[in-house]
Amino acid sequence: MAEEFNSIVDSSYDNAENNAVFWAYTKDYIFGMVPANPDGSRWTEISYTFEDPDDPLVKTERDAELSFQFLLEEVSKGISFYVEDLNVNNIKDFAKSIESKPGPEKINALISELINNPSAYSANLPIIKDKAGLQTLKDKL
Repeated sequence: MAEEFNSIVDSSYDNAENNAVFWAYTKDYIFGMVPANPDGSRWTEISYTFEDPDDPLVKTERDAELSFQFLLEEVSKGISFYVEDLNVNNIKDFAKSIESKPGPEKINALISELINNPSAYSANLPIIKDKAGLQTLKDKL
């Protein structure tokens, strides 16, 4: 599973020319949301759980609108469990400000906001900001 995960990580920026890529990590798992196609209409959610030796890797492909909802839930409910100072209200406010946009624009806007303005949400947001940071994920395995 580690080899498959590393392959996913390595290819996660393949469709990122016009799309953002999201990777977050905690002591228990790694979470990713990566574009499944160049136009950003489909996204793949990746979860690698360290304490699940039988099936640590889960991948699910969805349309952009549903992927946006899953990403928002993961950041505001999952990651917030691990990041004490995560300002979930600011995240929800930002999400409300983009709710009228189409799915691909929404998910890209949320990911870009978290990557480019992390201090608005936490002093220590455990995310990968660019392709150069991908080795951090591999080192966690």
